[in-house]
Amino acid sequence: AGGASAAFDGILGARLELVCHYRLHGNIESMAVLSDGAENRRDSIALAFRDAKITCLEFDDAIHGLRTSSMHCFEGPEWQHLKRGRESFAWGPVIKSDPLGRCGAALIYGLQMAILKAAQVGQSLVGEDEPTRALSSSAVRVESSYLIDLRALETNHVKDFTFVHGYIEPVLVILHEREPTWTGRISSKHHTCMISAFSISMTLKQHPVIWSAANLPHDAYQILSVPPPIGGVLVVCANSIHYHSQSTSCSLALNNFSSQPDGSPEIPKINFHVELDAAKATWLSNDIVMFSTKTGEMLLLTVVYDGRTVRRLDLMKSKASVISSVSCSYTSCAYIPFHI
Repeated sequence: AGGASAAFDGILGARLELVCHYRLHGNIESMAVLSDGAENRRDSIALAFRDAKITCLEFDDAIHGLRTSSMHCFEGPEWQHLKRGRESFAWGPVIKSDPLGRCGAALIYGLQMAILKAAQVGQSLVGEDEPTRALSSSAVRVESSYLIDLRALETNHVKDFTFVHGYIEPVLVILHEREPTWTGRISSKHHTCMISAFSISMTLKQHPVIWSAANLPHDAYQILSVPPPIGGVLVVCANSIHYHSQSTSCSLALNNFSSQPDGSPEIPKINFHVELDAAKATWLSNDIVMFSTKTGEMLLLTVVYDGRTVRRLDLMKSKASVISSVSCSYTSCAYIPFHI
């Protein structure tokens, strides 16, 4: 509790200032920041548009504005087979980025994962009619892209995915459901979700599974990459929270509706009732994540760890807030926008 409350210590007030704004020719379905953490390289922004278009933007000093560094389109007659006969999809493409800026990944058409390989430091992607600029002093750029057919990997019904920390190669963890179910059938099918961790070798275009975890609740809908030095992922469900990594796992029940797989030991339970369906989450520090619930309540989850081994999960109530539409953080400050 002391560590959780310390996350807000010293914060007296904050404000937002509009620096610039740009009009785009399309509705953004998803966006991600490509950053390798280097001080002498700017971040880039990857934007995803329907049905399967991805654009990478960077800030250009010459025009003092945004510049398109690469575009990737998986539409048209040559990509028609990816739709598998469908004309429309409930969701547009979803894009995520590797924390070290080595690549990005975009889920398109529900079962196709587009891998965006970032160019190495010192490699130039400019054309002959453009002034040569060393990549080490500009922004992170995407060199090439290719597709992974998740259906061939038996990874169907994808709910969420994220890149995790602490690996030499990018590792993509996918939350998916082996056999779909719903609330009316949980008496016969309930723990139908699982996570699979794929090691992405962009040079060989190979992606073996290095670890996985099955028997997750059917209402699991989100995974959060745990910052270093802990690593691993948090699987957020409506009635429980689960931590998984390559070496350890633990869980926390949130209410009386939480259940365990047959034959598994009972998991710890909090002393108050809360539901996390439709909750928005953001990290305040490497071991504290803040949830904004559908009722406007703010919760702080502490990942209690020893070295790289997670011992337990502790959840406590924080202050009341608004019903948020999204949440993000920067240097322990949380930004929670909401609909009016």
